[in-house]
Amino acid sequence: MWKKLRILSMALFKTATILFLICILANLSSNSSQQSKPITSDDKKLYARVHADKSNINSIVSHTVSPKNTDSVVDKNNTIKVLVKNSILKDLVKTNTTKVVVKNNTTKSTQVYDYSFPYLHVPVQVCKSNGAKSDPFLLIVVKSDVNHIAHRIAIRNTWGASSNSGIKVVFLLGYSPLMKPFIQMESNMYKDIIQQNFLDDYQNNTLKTIMGFTWVTTHCSGANYIFFVDDDYIVNIKYVWDHLHRLYIARKRSVFLGYVWKGAKPQRNAKSKWFIPKGDFKDDVWPPYASGGSLVLTVDIINKLLTQFKFMKPIFIDDVYLGIVCKELQISLIHESRFSIRYQPDRMNYLFSSHGFSSPMKLVEDWEKFHIKYDMVV
Repeated sequence: MWKKLRILSMALFKTATILFLICILANLSSNSSQQSKPITSDDKKLYARVHADKSNINSIVSHTVSPKNTDSVVDKNNTIKVLVKNSILKDLVKTNTTKVVVKNNTTKSTQVYDYSFPYLHVPVQVCKSNGAKSDPFLLIVVKSDVNHIAHRIAIRNTWGASSNSGIKVVFLLGYSPLMKPFIQMESNMYKDIIQQNFLDDYQNNTLKTIMGFTWVTTHCSGANYIFFVDDDYIVNIKYVWDHLHRLYIARKRSVFLGYVWKGAKPQRNAKSKWFIPKGDFKDDVWPPYASGGSLVLTVDIINKLLTQFKFMKPIFIDDVYLGIVCKELQISLIHESRFSIRYQPDRMNYLFSSHGFSSPMKLVEDWEKFHIKYDMVV
C-alpha cells in the first residue's frame, strides 16, 4: 500500500511538472506569433534554449540561466529598465540625506537608504487586501531563486499544499531577464509570486527579505505569524501550526524565533563568498542573529525592522543584517533548535524545519516518507 502511494505521488509530481512546462512552451510559441507582444533579443535567446532542451524535462526545470553579462533590458512596454551588470545591493540602493529629530527636539542630518523597487508580480487571494476572505493565521514566505521552478512546484505539492484556510504560502523572487516568460506563466497559474525589479542574485538576498517584509506589512498585516523559509527546506507544518497556536493562546504575539547564532565573526578574506570589509561592519564579532533559512516573526516586529532599515547601511548577508538591526532596536531573538540548519531526516517528528533539499525530487521523496509517519499535515 505504502509503495503504491509513493509511486502515485511521484507520478503526480512529475505530471504537474511536465504539464507546467508544456504550458510554458505553448505560451512561448503563442507569444512569438502575436504582433502586440514583440519579442526581445533576450526572449529569443530563451526560446532557443527552451526549444533546444524540450526533449529533456529535467534540464529545462533545473537549468540555471545567468543574466549577468547583459548590459540592460527593457520590457515590452519600454517602461521598466533593469541594469543587470553590477546590479547588486551596493549599486542598487539609493541614498538621500534628511533631517531627523533627536534628543531635546533638535535635528540632525542623516543618510536614508531607499529600498523601493516596482513590483513585477504580486499574489492574488492570499490575504484580505488581495481578495481572500480573511488574513491567514500563518503566512509562509518562501525565499526562492528565480530559476528554481521545480523547487516551487515541489513545495506546492508537498508541505505547502495544506488545505487549511489559515495557512497561505507565497514565494519571493528577484528578476531575471532570461526567466521572464517562465515567471509570467508561473505567476498566472499559481498567483503566489512576489517579484520586484532587482536582479535575483545572492548579493541581493537582503533586498529579497526587505521586499517580503514590505509586502507583508502593506498587504497582509492581519496575519498572526510570518514564517520565512528558503526553498531548500522541508517544513513540518503541523508542528509549526500547533506551536504557534500555543504561543497565541499564551499571548506571545510579539516574537522573533529562529536558530540563533552567537559569537560568529565576519569573513575578512576578500576571496570569500561572505567577505565583509571593515567599511561595511567594523566590529570583529557579529551581534546575535537568527539563521535566515527558517524563522518566524510577528508583523509588529517586521514593522519595527522596516522603519529602521532606511537608517541602517545594508549588507548582503540578510540574516546578519537583521541581527544588526535587531541589536540597534533592542529586539530579543528567541533561540529555537527545532529550526534545523542541517539535514536531519531522523528528527522530522521533532523539528519545525530541516535544511538540505537542494534537489526538489529529494524533497518529494522525503515528504512521502515523513508526512504520514509523523502526521505532518494540518
